[in-house]
Amino acid sequence: MSRPAPAPALPPFDLFTARDFPLECGIVLPEARLAYRQHGTIGQGAPILLCTAFAANPLGLAYLGQDGGPLDESRLWIIDVEMLGNGRSSSPSNTPAPHAGADFPPLAIRDNVTLQKALCDHLGITRLASVIGASMGGQQAVQWAVSHPAMVASAICIAGNAATTLFGQMFLHVVRSALTSDPAFAGGRYASPPLLGLSRLSEAWAPFALSPRFFSEGRHQAHADMAADDLEGFLAKWRTRYHARDANDLISHLDMWSRHSIAGTPGMDGSFAKAAAQATMPILFAPVSTDIYFHPLDVADQARAFPAARMAVIESLSGHASAFGREPSDRLAVRAALSGFLASLP
Repeated sequence: MSRPAPAPALPPFDLFTARDFPLECGIVLPEARLAYRQHGTIGQGAPILLCTAFAANPLGLAYLGQDGGPLDESRLWIIDVEMLGNGRSSSPSNTPAPHAGADFPPLAIRDNVTLQKALCDHLGITRLASVIGASMGGQQAVQWAVSHPAMVASAICIAGNAATTLFGQMFLHVVRSALTSDPAFAGGRYASPPLLGLSRLSEAWAPFALSPRFFSEGRHQAHADMAADDLEGFLAKWRTRYHARDANDLISHLDMWSRHSIAGTPGMDGSFAKAAAQATMPILFAPVSTDIYFHPLDVADQARAFPAARMAVIESLSGHASAFGREPSDRLAVRAALSGFLASLP
């Protein structure tokens, strides 16, 4: 099986370490490491916290700061924070025994927020101008607003939500099963990468990532990672997408995503409405019109529980991939939604 092309080089990052870090599952990590990077006008005003998504790094939303975009670092202090389980922050792939690999404990979105809050405390930050993220990064942004409302001035959730829906859990179950179906996965105790399972995960994901019309209109032909004359040609490119990723890291993210709901926030008695009511600051929910696993109608239903939520639907045929700027028009639409929201804030 062929390997994917090397990813673009990432800028240098720092590591913040919290010792004896209690996870929501009850297990204490001797060390929890958070990969982060400060850039822009560091130390001037309140920073913006930018959260990463599934199996992602900060490059996924870099377009928001380019060419005078809404996160232009020439005028803003930006802190990129990388999600636990992404292979750079503490993950199954980089944590020593007894929590290595398949023995890495279950994670929650709130574990990320707790660790990010500890970083802010370490840096002396008491106020965040905004917390922003897409997909699972958006779930972190909303959780920040619920868990630390006095600290967060605003939040932006791009193609994400406040609680994973049943449909979302079904989708995640399908792709998880595809990965673990490879005998080489061996319950997470593989000796070498389970490439068949990683290929199956990618293939199972393919129909969900974009939209039917994206393919019907032939838009995939404009992208080197998808252009093909037939199904096999397309899959030959697509199935390698996660070959360079650690399988246990991916499982950690899939499970964290599937379990998430703000209703699980401590002190909320399992009530989604009670949790949402804590977040009184302006929150922008920006779902994509053709996103299958964060459907705009589902996002709107959840957003209504937040006292100051606003909706801005991103019209696109790129499905969920629109959030990460799959096409130039996607980048323009997302940037416009964020710029309008941020400009409206006091």
